[in-house]
Amino acid sequence: MSIPENIKETLKDQIENVEIPQEVDRRVRQSFLEFHKKKESKPMKKRLVAFSIAAAILVPTSVFASLGGTSYFFKDSANINGLVNEGTKRALSEGLSVQMNEKITDRGLTVQFSEVYVEDSKVLVHYKITGEDGKLVPYEFDTRGLNVINDGKKNGKQVENPTYQEKGLEGFSVLSFIGTGKKDHLPFTLTDAAGNEINTGIAEKDQPEGVLAFAINAKLPESIRLNVDINRIGAVKGSWKAQFTIDQSKAKQASEKAH
Repeated sequence: MSIPENIKETLKDQIENVEIPQEVDRRVRQSFLEFHKKKESKPMKKRLVAFSIAAAILVPTSVFASLGGTSYFFKDSANINGLVNEGTKRALSEGLSVQMNEKITDRGLTVQFSEVYVEDSKVLVHYKITGEDGKLVPYEFDTRGLNVINDGKKNGKQVENPTYQEKGLEGFSVLSFIGTGKKDHLPFTLTDAAGNEINTGIAEKDQPEGVLAFAINAKLPESIRLNVDINRIGAVKGSWKAQFTIDQSKAKQASEKAH
């Protein structure tokens, strides 16, 4: 159920005009910091939402927005290889990610990049792939013609990438969901302003929505760009190629907060 705009504005005015005693403000902020340091068994996003609702009458809306847990990176599924750790979440809770609105469309499928987080040791990018109806594309594969070892399905539902045997090769190969024609098989890379590829570790779950995680072991250049080179999504062949500049305006603050 949506809230009418006039009610939203009234609530906003009332909350922003509330005078918060300094001691109360200090205790609320301290409680929030302590909350982040604890290891919780419940999903982080749910706990953040619950805390934010309880604190809404005390915290101005400008601060409340940054504490609301709306960032995709708070999802458990976003924590690839432990890169979305407590320090990162602490920085994210203070609004130290940057919103993006970059899209590439072909064959009725859109690859969208909507949020980026940068600190001295990592770059995280939230992406999702949608169809013409705006919904996430199905997580499914075309395995026709392949010598399939494991179809990746459980109870008829796709839960992981299929594996298959290639003729003349030992072991097995994994069928990617996001495919590329590049020899290094990496559809996403970071480069500097001159187009030189930045040496990073790269991780992503290869699904319709997720996080691209780049682990950095050297100082990032002043200008970095996300390069996209995709020629297949699931069973659909096409061309999704582009280059986007990564906003590093909050990187220094994020690094200080995360460590």
